[in-house]
Amino acid sequence: MNANTEIFYLINNGLSNPYLDFLMPHISDAGGLTCLAILCAVALLLTRKNVFNSGRYYGLVRLFAGAIILAVLITAPVKLLFSQPRPYLVLSHVHILTSSVDPNSFPSGHSATTLSVMTVLFLKAKEYFRRDVLVRCFAVAFSLTIGFSRIYIGMHFPFDVAVGCIIGIASGIIVCRYLKV
Repeated sequence: MNANTEIFYLINNGLSNPYLDFLMPHISDAGGLTCLAILCAVALLLTRKNVFNSGRYYGLVRLFAGAIILAVLITAPVKLLFSQPRPYLVLSHVHILTSSVDPNSFPSGHSATTLSVMTVLFLKAKEYFRRDVLVRCFAVAFSLTIGFSRIYIGMHFPFDVAVGCIIGIASGIIVCRYLKV
């Protein structure tokens, strides 16, 4: 058994308990493209219309949207190119807590999209928030939790999550550097 599979089993089986079984699918959903895209679209509308004096955040939300789009544009073709099956399709005794219509595991799209947004938040926190250290701590903690949840619920191997994180971080950095807001 390789390290990728061993770490997967350690998290997926070894840490399994009723509390995390309830919590992790919900946390995982929060990092998905659907959830992030909806939140981003609502935030774009609210900040564009200057609701609640939030117009100053419009540029930040545009960066979020750009980072998500770039992460998806990178992740989707890589998933098709490598066509690596999800853990529950190739391993026995996988603790599965959700389902997926996409049979491809590599790389983790949830990790890529979440890290793209959290990287923008991390890099731009000082410009937009007084308590930037708190915002940065949230970004790191949320990102780690999403990656962990994807393994815990049986959808990804650790390597899938790690590469998704790299794609997300790169997407966030690229968008912050080249997208003018």
